[in-house]
Amino acid sequence: MIKSMTGYGRGQNAVGEGAWVAELKTVNSRYLDFHLRLPSGLNALEERIKKFVGARLTRGRVSLSVAASGAVEAAPRLVLNRPLVREYRRVLAELQQELGVSQEAGIMPFLYNRDLILSQEEGPDPEALWSQLEPALAQALDELEAMRAAEGQALSEDLTARMEVVGRLFSEAAARSPQVVAGYQERLRERIAFLTGDTEPDPQRLAMEVAVIADKADITEEAVRAASHLEQFKQFLASSEPVGRKLDFLMQELNREANTMGSKTPDAAAGQTIVELKAELERIREQIQNVE
Repeated sequence: MIKSMTGYGRGQNAVGEGAWVAELKTVNSRYLDFHLRLPSGLNALEERIKKFVGARLTRGRVSLSVAASGAVEAAPRLVLNRPLVREYRRVLAELQQELGVSQEAGIMPFLYNRDLILSQEEGPDPEALWSQLEPALAQALDELEAMRAAEGQALSEDLTARMEVVGRLFSEAAARSPQVVAGYQERLRERIAFLTGDTEPDPQRLAMEVAVIADKADITEEAVRAASHLEQFKQFLASSEPVGRKLDFLMQELNREANTMGSKTPDAAAGQTIVELKAELERIREQIQNVE
């Protein structure tokens, strides 16, 4: 069954006192197009994330947002800036000697000095981060694919109904072909009679003229090709593989057949049928832009 390219999924994986939260949104796009919003600590995993998501999606604009909820990363380690501490100690000793005092300075003021106590970030382990993030991504993908499948089912039902209409309109247009030829034959007979004054024009000459126009107005070949395209379309709708591009190609072919039939058919009734046919094909074309 076909899938839509529109969907949403959210996944979460608890880690310690927090959790990783992944949100996926997809809309239609000609190719697989990623737009990621990741915490800086996950930048090293960007390509791995794309590969993981891309293994389950083939087309669409993918917006992925990953966020940390609560404490999921280790607190930074605090370290002394020992060279600066020693320099402070030397200056304090000189100050005591210069002033002639022996009072020791309290330690508390120094705790607020960001130059003396440094925050040392330890690089995260990519494998450990991935093991925490992967379950959240998988859950988001599961939800996303479920929504895309449900919308794909609705799309399939709508497209099936519309293709029935298209098939009927193609058949109606093709059925008008003999009447078009008969009408042309009658008009030609009347015109010849008017111009020559003969009530009965030469049957052989008339037959030759009618044969020429009948060949030009014959849309049997287009109708047969259209029927073949419609059958392929139905088969693709039942496929579990991504078929959006194939459906788009078939729509181009069906439009080509409809245009050719329209150019060959001077009949007003058939022309109106072709207009309705092309309008329905355009509606279908818009729908399949969202098929994966």
